Amino acid sequence: MKSNLISNSNKQSNSPTPWHLLVLSSKTESGLETATDNLAEFLNQNSEINLTDLAYTLQVDCQAFNHRRILVCCDRQDAAYALTTRNPKRIFTSSIQETNNRSVVFMFPGLGEQYVNMALQLYQLEPTFRKHIACCSELLKPHLDFDLQDVLYPHQEQAEQIRQTNNPVAVMSSQKLDLRRMLQRDQTPIDVNTQKLNQTYIAQPALFIIEYALAQMWMAWGIKPQALIGYSISEYVAATLAGVLSLEETLALVAKRGQLIQQLPGGAMLAVSLSEMELQPLLTEHLCLSAVNGLQLCIVAGLTEPIAKLEQHLLTNGIACRQLQTTHAFHSPIMEAILEPFIQLVKSFDLKPPQIPYISNVTGTWITAMEATDPSYWGRHLCQTVRFADGIETLWQVPAQILLEVGPGQTLGSMTLQHPASANVSERQVLASLPNSYNQQSDLAFLLNTLGQIWLAGVSVDWSKLYGNGHSSTLPLPIYFFERQHRGRESQKEQWEKTQKESGINFLPSQEQESIQIAQQQRQRLNLQNSYVAPRFNIEQKIADIWQKVFRIEQIGVYDDFFSLGGNSLVAIKIISQLQKIYLTDIPPIVIFKNPTVAELASVIKEQIIAETKTLN
Repeated sequence: MKSNLISNSNKQSNSPTPWHLLVLSSKTESGLETATDNLAEFLNQNSEINLTDLAYTLQVDCQAFNHRRILVCCDRQDAAYALTTRNPKRIFTSSIQETNNRSVVFMFPGLGEQYVNMALQLYQLEPTFRKHIACCSELLKPHLDFDLQDVLYPHQEQAEQIRQTNNPVAVMSSQKLDLRRMLQRDQTPIDVNTQKLNQTYIAQPALFIIEYALAQMWMAWGIKPQALIGYSISEYVAATLAGVLSLEETLALVAKRGQLIQQLPGGAMLAVSLSEMELQPLLTEHLCLSAVNGLQLCIVAGLTEPIAKLEQHLLTNGIACRQLQTTHAFHSPIMEAILEPFIQLVKSFDLKPPQIPYISNVTGTWITAMEATDPSYWGRHLCQTVRFADGIETLWQVPAQILLEVGPGQTLGSMTLQHPASANVSERQVLASLPNSYNQQSDLAFLLNTLGQIWLAGVSVDWSKLYGNGHSSTLPLPIYFFERQHRGRESQKEQWEKTQKESGINFLPSQEQESIQIAQQQRQRLNLQNSYVAPRFNIEQKIADIWQKVFRIEQIGVYDDFFSLGGNSLVAIKIISQLQKIYLTDIPPIVIFKNPTVAELASVIKEQIIAETKTLN
């Protein structure tokens, strides 16, 4: 950071946004700690500070050194407190090499991740994102006869109210848990808007325009992909960015493809925790292998009744499985009924060789110019098995890449981290653009945190584009460097001791806590920017041990995120089954989705045990 005063700018500041990304850097680790303390002190002493201007100043006018730190905050007090306490859930730090020049890969998720109001806050606040959503929706009107924005965001008249009543502090602060609501099985019927969005002829173009708009926003901010991979329908996003089809052509093709599929008989798809070889004997003439997503993660497609019978058989035999949110049996022989008209449709477009390399779902390796420009390839893509696991293995062969999921949810990131090939990669960096539908975190806060982590990894960001057409003012920051003793941070042990005294339940570890032996194939701790915080109590230790076994990762800390480690619904089922055996209490998997760290999950289980104990007493 500059030691001299940064001159004020005459430019007008933007209207305030609810979240801000603060960045710090220094030539040394101790210098970074000093700069952090200085910034916290500056915030405490300047109550009238414009946080947008401060974030802009730190991003644009301060030189980026190798020791880096970020914080996403909502106001001055929030920022000062997080910096002062070095909140390990909020503060992310890295140390990069001089020659660091990591490439970025865009990964586009497929159907099943969509939900009403996905990326709503970006639609409200980010002009680049909104511009591309509006543009795509306008281009789709001749093919859909309605405005897709009305389906994605059905209550636009409430958008300003949602924006004003959204309390960002509540998102980041810990709140009292509503255990009764959280622990109940989710039996809420699907609302009308979700039912409409989930119709294939709407879901496919809707997912496309969200992912395309996100990609354009990332690229506007200077995050350019060196490679691409799309899952199922989202290979069309990759093909469009690579120049195989124009945007207008792709939108027409995706809309017609969805309409053709909509005419087919309904079907179902089942995610199964088995390998392709283990699954083959269970496939009948009415069931087929739709996708291979991992070593023990496959998707089966078929008509509704055979899928239901397979699900019951698997559950009876203790095999984790879950039906997907879909209306048809994609990538199955059922699709062959529309194969000929679809290929004829593709022939009407001018397909060009890709200008950005991307992975083929059909082959699981880099697509060739001949394949990308062959209409029959897109026919095979419609009907054949998605070889996503092979595609991920191909991607992991390139070292030091940042894999960025560009779309709703974190499913692809989970599958990528669970792939065995990731164990051979020293710098694993898998990030997401949007939270999943269970996560109540602000879209913008989540996105800015990801942007910050990309910067932490050494990728250059065009910070000025982050502020749209208007630029914030720079501030005079008296940042002076001096070494200072850092105070130790208190643990939460006292809180747990109080709970133990009141409940009579032993949550604290014994002096001779036996550690569970980890399998030899365990991977080293992932390259996470948040600091490792060891388990502090028995319940956290037991949960961490289970996570380390399931994820095959050493040193999982209490603030490491379930999804960032590679968690998904089937992994959650495995973890929950082990926890229920230990604590003899019913815990639905959704609890992990809403409390995705060891610390949060431990608190929920602790509260549940206390509540059940009081009931018994």
